[in-house]
Amino acid sequence: MSERVHFGEFVLDRRTRALTRGLDPVALSPKAYQLRETLVASRPAALSKAELQHRLWPDTFVVEKNLANLVSEIRRALDDTASTPRFIRTVPKFGYAFLDQADEVCADGAARGDIARYLVTWTGGRVPLEDGDHVVGRDPDLALFIDSPTVSRRHALLRTSASGATIEDLNSKNGTFVNERRCAAPTFLGDTDVIRVGSVGMRLRAIRAFGSTVTA
Repeated sequence: MSERVHFGEFVLDRRTRALTRGLDPVALSPKAYQLRETLVASRPAALSKAELQHRLWPDTFVVEKNLANLVSEIRRALDDTASTPRFIRTVPKFGYAFLDQADEVCADGAARGDIARYLVTWTGGRVPLEDGDHVVGRDPDLALFIDSPTVSRRHALLRTSASGATIEDLNSKNGTFVNERRCAAPTFLGDTDVIRVGSVGMRLRAIRAFGSTVTA
C-alpha cells in the first residue's frame, strides 16, 4: 500500500499514522487506527473476525465485542453507518471489508492515474493540478513558476485533493491573499475566490467531469 491513501474526503497517512479530513485530524484510538489501516491494506478482500482479532491482539484472547466496538468507533469518526456503508462493509457471519473506493497517492503527492482535478490560471500562465502539494513561486524549477519581482522564490503552497483545495503562505515577503484578505493560516478555496501572490492575481477552478464526445 502507498504511504497516503485517499477515500472520500479522508486521507490515511501511514508515515505519520494520521487520519485527516481536509486539514482536520480525525481522532481514533490506536487499535481503531490499526484496524482501519488493516482493512484499507487488504481491500477489497473481506477479513474474518478471527483474522482481525489475531492481527490486533496476537496471542491474547479477547471477546468478539471488542472488535465490534472498534468498527463502531471508526464508523462514527467517518460518518459511516452499517445500514448504508460508505467505507466499511459488514460481511454477515464472517467479518468486515473496506469498500474499494480508495485512491493511492505516490510519494510526490500525485494520485494514481495522474488525473488533473483543478486548473490554476494567471496572466500568462495556466497549469492543471493533480492531487497533492504544489508550490507557487519565482523558482524556475517550479510547475507554478511566476516570473514577477513581487513573488518570492517559494511563495505559497497550494494543496489539492478530493476534499477541496487550500492555500497557505510560505513566509513570503509580500504575502498571499484570498479575496484581498491576507492568509495567516491555510485557507480553503472556492471557484469564485480570487488569489493574489504578491501583486499577481490567480484563479483556481475545479475541473468538472464531462461525458464522452458524441459522434456527429
